Amino acid sequence: MRQKNLLEGVPVFVAVAEAGSFSEAARRLGVSPSAASQAIRSLEERLGAPLLRRSTRSLSLTDAGADYLLAAAPALSQLRRAAEEAAGRGGRPAGPLRLSMPRAPFNLLIAPALAAFQEAYPDVDIEIAVEGRMIDIVERGFDAGLRYGDLLAKDMVAVPVAPSSEAILVASPAYLRTRSTPNHPTDLLGHRAVVCRSQTTGLIKPWLLQSAGETVQMAPPAATIVHDLASQIELTARGLGIGSAPIASVSDLLDAGQLSRVLPAWSTPLEALYLYFPSRRRQPAALRAFIAFLKGRSYLALDVRDGHVRNVDERDRTAC
Repeated sequence: MRQKNLLEGVPVFVAVAEAGSFSEAARRLGVSPSAASQAIRSLEERLGAPLLRRSTRSLSLTDAGADYLLAAAPALSQLRRAAEEAAGRGGRPAGPLRLSMPRAPFNLLIAPALAAFQEAYPDVDIEIAVEGRMIDIVERGFDAGLRYGDLLAKDMVAVPVAPSSEAILVASPAYLRTRSTPNHPTDLLGHRAVVCRSQTTGLIKPWLLQSAGETVQMAPPAATIVHDLASQIELTARGLGIGSAPIASVSDLLDAGQLSRVLPAWSTPLEALYLYFPSRRRQPAALRAFIAFLKGRSYLALDVRDGHVRNVDERDRTAC
């Protein structure tokens, strides 16, 4: 292989592999689908091996393609970061910043902050993959991810961005009018539940309820099963059963009367939320800026008592 052609087509291949389609990868890269397809054909010819299986309806990696992606994606990400560090752009953070996170922290913390971050750092190009399943951020070429503390790999650097909180049981007023009101977790066995299957483990987590030093763990009763928190909350509000959700995610629905709290003396403790990333001596400038920005938003002082989310000042931090 001629050295001058070493990287030709590699960014296109990585984009297609991650997007799962030529059209979406072409849109992200700002090229035509035919140009993306030709770039990968040329790369395959130079490598002497097919990287993708193509059909009219599907696209998948060959074994050679999977191995090549495993090496190419992090290498390409490293090259981009090196170029950013070398260019400097007058000392201002610049270049790509790729993040992975679940829906709940995206909705509650990140989405409301993006306009302010973009205004503060206009040269940073941020890309966010919102997905519930755990991924290897290094293998997939992400700079950082957001996850709760019990899900973090031990070889990652973790920066807390939101405090530990709690999940509560909720149901629609219409559902509760047709059923007897639970007074203890054991009463839940006569109800229906709306639960979420973990995209990481494939399991439905048991309900772990605590109140005044008492802990009850139980499998949710007969259930409607979904695969994401938003759907769980939606179906709970529509009266399909009792659901367990982070209090911050349902506070607006509680205020609006679309949901009511069930067993208000009981709740489930939730881990703190962390921004995590590989341990490196030199972090990308864009990531350093994002970490400092999140810390400056005082998310660690979020108050979620009584179903409300608000920032609190230094005098009230001990109550969080």
